[in-house]
Amino acid sequence: MRAILLLLLILGAKPGFAQSAFEAITYDTIYSYDIASLKCHVSGLPLSMPVYELNTGGTISISYDDLRSGSHRYRYELIHMDKDWKQDQLDEIEYIDGFNRSEIRDYTYSTNRNIDYTHYTFYLPNNDLRFKISGNYLLRVYEEIKRGHRDYIFTRRILVVDPKVRLHALFARPTDALKYRTHQEVDFEISIKGFPIYNPREEVTCAVMQNGRWSTLISDLKQNRDKTEYLVFDYFDKVSFPAGKEFRIFDIRSLLYRSRFVTKITDTKDDVIVTLREDKERGPINFIDERDANGNYLLENKDFPDGNRSSEYAWVDFTLNCPEFTNHKVYIMGAFADWQCKEPYLMKYDAASGAYLGSAYLKQGYYNYTYAVQDRSGAFTFSPIDGDWYETENEYQIMVYYRPFGGRYDQLIAFQTSIP
Repeated sequence: MRAILLLLLILGAKPGFAQSAFEAITYDTIYSYDIASLKCHVSGLPLSMPVYELNTGGTISISYDDLRSGSHRYRYELIHMDKDWKQDQLDEIEYIDGFNRSEIRDYTYSTNRNIDYTHYTFYLPNNDLRFKISGNYLLRVYEEIKRGHRDYIFTRRILVVDPKVRLHALFARPTDALKYRTHQEVDFEISIKGFPIYNPREEVTCAVMQNGRWSTLISDLKQNRDKTEYLVFDYFDKVSFPAGKEFRIFDIRSLLYRSRFVTKITDTKDDVIVTLREDKERGPINFIDERDANGNYLLENKDFPDGNRSSEYAWVDFTLNCPEFTNHKVYIMGAFADWQCKEPYLMKYDAASGAYLGSAYLKQGYYNYTYAVQDRSGAFTFSPIDGDWYETENEYQIMVYYRPFGGRYDQLIAFQTSIP
């Protein structure tokens, strides 16, 4: 039965957008349910953000599975963006050295039992392409159906940094009494010693986000206090984030035994079904001492070598025991869902059991997740189910952009991930 559901999902995988609509999208997203287990990170650091330091020996690794199996003609392109993730006016030759639309030729076929898929991998920079300048880059991967016609399959934001200044993050409890126990405030200083900036309030702009989630981005931050050889950013509550709780976890790196939070593994002729322990609301529970990956996930197979092609996909069943949210939808949420409320992760309320039920089709690995409550406007939050507590361990990414007078693009001159 679940194999039929998966087939229907794949057959109906192409969204109904024109090519021009795809090209207008500049955030991280996957356009096709054919594509699964997409990872984009610093090579060798699978839980990192895709941040490349200019003119170093590192690379960004991009990998994904095509659940249709077979081989397909995929290409990638990079577009230089401004600090607000709008395409700037640079020509390709100004930011790329090499050929921008190379074909992705590194792929391998799966060797597992339940589903055939093709695993693709490529790296940036590579022999065909290198970055010439720092800044925001949008990676678009597409399938070339015929000459002049593309089917976009995903986009990813990549940061290329050319370090010129040093960052020092400062964390504080918000002064707003309503946020004092539920939020985390991020302040920071930038040392500009050795890198003269003549008009910092006009030339320097910063942005901050939580746990690599672009939807949390607070941008267009300007220096608001003077200090010798430092730019100070202290906004008193403006740059504050709901702290959330530590993420829920499950581990399906092995399907031969039940790990913590897994109550049952059922191996049928066509599917592997993993049943997780029933979840409950955590709002009244304040501090949760649980090591997590801040919503991320790690693909790994402990049962067989070469997990990229030997790993199984499993239906993971979720149960959330809580009252029904009237006029709201509840979604399974995490980095594996692109931090978006997507149809495959929508839960249904079962009045008989008094719980939300949902399933996700996931590759073997270690996963963090939470539950998102979405209102009619499309906005969503984790707070109604998990609550917020100021002592939660989160990661905060700080970006510093610089455009001198007369400059034609925004340079990324500092990037830092900090933990309160």
